[in-house]
Amino acid sequence: MSTPMSKLPARGGGQPPAPGDSSLPRKPFGFEPVFVTDATTKQMRGFFDWLWAGFSFWNVVPLIGIIGLVYLYLFADNFYDCQSMITLQNSSAIGANLTSVSSLFGASSGSSSSQTGALIAYIESHEMLEILDKKFHLRKVYSAPGHNPFWRLASDASDEDFLTFYQGMVTVTQDSTTGLITIDVLAYDAKRAAEIQKTIIASSQKFINDMSAGMRAATVKYAQEQFAAAMKAVETAQPYQQAVAEAELSAAQQGMASASGIANQQQVFLVPVEEPITPTDTAYPDRLVDEAGLLLAATMFYMIGFLLLSNVRDHRRV
Repeated sequence: MSTPMSKLPARGGGQPPAPGDSSLPRKPFGFEPVFVTDATTKQMRGFFDWLWAGFSFWNVVPLIGIIGLVYLYLFADNFYDCQSMITLQNSSAIGANLTSVSSLFGASSGSSSSQTGALIAYIESHEMLEILDKKFHLRKVYSAPGHNPFWRLASDASDEDFLTFYQGMVTVTQDSTTGLITIDVLAYDAKRAAEIQKTIIASSQKFINDMSAGMRAATVKYAQEQFAAAMKAVETAQPYQQAVAEAELSAAQQGMASASGIANQQQVFLVPVEEPITPTDTAYPDRLVDEAGLLLAATMFYMIGFLLLSNVRDHRRV
C-alpha cells in the first residue's frame, strides 16, 4: 500500500522532495490564501436579499421624515434674528482733502474698502466676542443644558470653539454693489438679540472712530516729518540748490495745511442704514419648509440607492 509521499511528482532522480527542501517554492512572509466559502457567499447573499426586501420607498422616506419631525419639534431651538444694515462713508469735504493729500503723499485710493474689511473682521473677532461675553455671558447662554443637545456649545469648549460658535450666531455679509454691511444676530431670546445687535453697532462705531483717529494722527505726523525735512534742506542747501529746496518746502507747507484740515474732521464714519429692532417672531427653524426639504432629499437618496442596488442585483444574476 503506497504512502501519501509516493503520490507526489518525482524530481529528476525519481525521488519525492524531502521535507524542508529549500528548492521548493515558498509563500511570501505573512501571506495566507483567503477562500470565499459557500457559507460566506450565502451570508452575503442573505444580507443583500434582506437589504433589498427592506429598501422600499415606504420604509425609507417616511422613516427619515419621522426622524426629521422628532428633531425639529423636540430638539431644535427657536432662534430670533435681529438684523441691521450699516455702511462706511466719507464726507465730501474730506474726500477733496484726501485727493490733495493723496497726490502729495501717494495715499491709496482703496482705503475705504480696506476699512470695511477691517470692520467685518473686527465684528467676527475675539475682541468683539469678549465685549459681548462680558456683557451678556454668551458662553453660559450658548452652553445652557436646556438647548439643542446636537447643536450647542460644550461647557468646556476652547476659545477657538467658542469663537466658531459665535460666528455661527452672528454673521456679517457685504453687498459688493452697494457696499452695505448686513449684520444678523441669532439668539434664543428676542430682547437679547436686539441688545447684542446694538452693542455690536456701538462697538463698531468706536472701532471706526479709533481707526480714523489713528489714520489722522499718522497723516499729520507724516506731514510734519516732511515739513521738517524740507526746512532742514532749505537751511543746508547750496546756493544753486536753493530754488529746488524752497519748492519742496512750499509743497510740504501745503501738505501740512491739508493734513491739519483732515485732522480736525472725522475721516470715515459709520452710518446705520437700518436700525435694529426687537424681533417679534422666530426666524429659524421654519419647520414645515425644513421638513419638506428633508423629504425631498430622502426621496433623492432613495432613488439613487434603488438604482445602485438594482445594478448590483442585475450583475449578481449574471
